[in-house]
Amino acid sequence: MLLLSALLSAQAQTINAASCNATDVQTAFNSVTASTTTVNIPAGTCNWSTQVTLTVPSGNSTLSILGAGNLNILGGGDQTVIEDGYASNNSILVITTAGSSSYLRLAGITFEGGSGGSGNPKYNGIVQILGLSQSVRSDHNHFNTTTYSSATSSSLEQFNGCIYGVVDHSLFDNPPGSVNNSVRAYNQGSCYNDSLGLGDQSWAHSTALGSANFLFAEDNTFNNGAGNDCTQGGRYVWRYNTMNMTTPAPTVQTHPTGGGGRERGCRAWEIYNNQLNAASGNYICCGFWVSSGTGVFWNNTAPSSPAGGGTGYGNLISGHEMRANNNTYPETAPPNGWGYCGTAQTGSASNWDENNDSTGYACLDQIGRGIGDLLVNNFPTVCDSNSSDCTSNIYTGRWPSQALEPIYEWLDAWSPVPNNPSHVWNESDSQVTINRDYYLGTNDSGNQISFNGTSGVGSGVLSARPATCTLNVAYWATDTTTLYQCSAPNTWAVYYTPYTYPHPLTQGQGQPPAPPSGLQALVD
Repeated sequence: MLLLSALLSAQAQTINAASCNATDVQTAFNSVTASTTTVNIPAGTCNWSTQVTLTVPSGNSTLSILGAGNLNILGGGDQTVIEDGYASNNSILVITTAGSSSYLRLAGITFEGGSGGSGNPKYNGIVQILGLSQSVRSDHNHFNTTTYSSATSSSLEQFNGCIYGVVDHSLFDNPPGSVNNSVRAYNQGSCYNDSLGLGDQSWAHSTALGSANFLFAEDNTFNNGAGNDCTQGGRYVWRYNTMNMTTPAPTVQTHPTGGGGRERGCRAWEIYNNQLNAASGNYICCGFWVSSGTGVFWNNTAPSSPAGGGTGYGNLISGHEMRANNNTYPETAPPNGWGYCGTAQTGSASNWDENNDSTGYACLDQIGRGIGDLLVNNFPTVCDSNSSDCTSNIYTGRWPSQALEPIYEWLDAWSPVPNNPSHVWNESDSQVTINRDYYLGTNDSGNQISFNGTSGVGSGVLSARPATCTLNVAYWATDTTTLYQCSAPNTWAVYYTPYTYPHPLTQGQGQPPAPPSGLQALVD
């Protein structure tokens, strides 16, 4: 009986923090062992003036960190409230996950601004989750930067590393007019042993739209700021969210290669079934700001104001090749930087781009580009590992043969703002072209295009799909919930099917079974 009791204790442990104070929570975290564990943080309001950290033991397969919030309501109801009183730019809570097969859940907690934000913007998030776990769930939490004692440009929740999973049923509040990022997907490339952790490996591996290998954000509500950020090879899915937004931030966005030194841009994304709302009087630049990689947009709703009201989105999608000029980011020429794409800015083009013409097309990691050669090393010795450059010590740049993987849009409920210039896709740079780098199924009036297989994206039942097609156009079959791409003239192939909704982690899947209870030992 003693041996059985010890065995069950080894299988699972429950740790109850004495209070929500930073010291008591840190003490609870220090007690986590390599077993199935639940850490409970009780109700209360606690100001954290120090950082709390947890490195999950490598043998821990299932770890749940639960506040006292109601796990059946959006945001949890503010029962366990952690205030940011940490006078530092660093996150107040940092969790490093265990192996790729381990499970982590963070739920039922409110994180809000306090005195710690004054002069200390937390650009890496109030909460940061790192590591290798591909089964992470953050749910029924409330993140709130409106309560900082002085306005602070902080981010809320950042996922950095090989993190796949889901953020769901959470509430994100930012001040009106702020550009705070709510959910940030960074450095997904480390899943492939990315030595620098800047996204190179992510760009050298297949896109895998429709798979589980993304950070999902679903069934959340976002108020103001930017809903997200994505760079360093990040991959995310944005679905079934409600966005109540103000200017000037884009609602959902990517960051480009060339926007942060050596780091690569956002790799891939799926954005669908979201409700976009502009606060009264706000004419917002765009619902989706796209500057890197590939993905799909579909079935989002973006209403506008009554005629003449001026409330709504200037564009549903705003496309950019930000290395074309120095309007946002100055670029350093190789070998100390990526340089500018095309000749418009300096008269000379970077070798990192394909340079089919004076625009530099195709630019490294630009809109509509996907898998390519693996780049290695840091500036000034970056080189293409698939060429002889690395062994020959050639660091002046080489186009990494990135595949054309166009972006597709269809079935968005787009309502142009009356008496204002509004577009489904507004393109800023000549390197990006419709019906080559991106394809649209919705026109600027908000209607679905008439599709005959020669351009754009069609939609309808599969039996209505045209028999003939032009290379790379697409068709969404409403009865099979599948996007078909014209992979060769007059040849259709399955291209994308969305991943299971709701995400399996929200349904209790992906976790090992609970330890048995009520066992009896009979001694003969």
